[in-house]
Amino acid sequence: MLAEAQAAREAVDRLSAEPRGTVRVSVPVSMAQQQFPKLLPEFMALHPKVRLQLIVSNRRVDVINEGVDVAIRVRSKLDDDGSLVMRSFGQIQELLVASPKYLDRAGRPKTPDDLAEHTTMSMGEDEVRQRWELQGKDGEVRRVELKPRVAGFDFPMLMELAKQGLGVTMLPETLCADAVRKGELEVVLPDWRLPQGIAHAVFASRRGLLPAVRVFIDFLAEHLPRQIESSRLDCGGKCGEGA
Repeated sequence: MLAEAQAAREAVDRLSAEPRGTVRVSVPVSMAQQQFPKLLPEFMALHPKVRLQLIVSNRRVDVINEGVDVAIRVRSKLDDDGSLVMRSFGQIQELLVASPKYLDRAGRPKTPDDLAEHTTMSMGEDEVRQRWELQGKDGEVRRVELKPRVAGFDFPMLMELAKQGLGVTMLPETLCADAVRKGELEVVLPDWRLPQGIAHAVFASRRGLLPAVRVFIDFLAEHLPRQIESSRLDCGGKCGEGA
C-alpha cells in the first residue's frame, strides 16, 4: 500500500505544471554555511511551492534507506556504487593556509618537510591516520605525517583558529579565498598542490525524476560551478608572501 501510494504521489507530481513538495537534501556543513545562503534565495523565489529539508552533516548518508532525495558531496573520488545517479558540479581545491602574523613569527615553509617544525591543525578525526599529501609541479608527491594541536571536522572553526595565528591548516579554496584576498590568511607552499575534491550530487533515479528534485539539481548545476570558479585564487601572484 505504501509503495502504491508513493507511486501515485510521484505520478501526480510528474504531471504537475509547477514543481512542488518537499525535497530532502543532504549537504556538507561548510557548503551549507558558505554556498547555500547565496544560492537558496533565488531558487526559492523561482519555485515558491518547493520546500527544502536540509540535512546538514559531513557524514555519508544512505540516500535510499534514509529517504534522501539529493545528497551533495565533496569527495576526491566519485561515489559510484552503481545504484545512484551522479552529477558533477566542478572541483574544489584544498589549500594550506595560515595567518601572516603566524608565518612572520614561525617562518614560511619552503618545502613540505618544513611543516614538521610548524604547529598544524587538521580536519581528520582519526588520530592514527593524520597526513597531508602534496604534489609538486614536477609530479613529485610528498606525504606529511601530522601531529595536529587541534583536529576536528569543522572548517569554519579551523579557519577562525588559523586567522588568530594558531598554526597551519588545510581548507577548501571556496571557504578561505576571501580571507586570503583580505590578507587575513596566506597560502602556505603555493607551489605545491593538495588533492582536489569533486563537488557532486547523488540521487536515486526513481526519485530524481520528480519535478521538484529535478529543478533543484538543475539549479545547482547552473549556479554552483560559477560559485566554485569565483573562489579561484591566482597562486602565482596573490597567494604567496605578502598577499
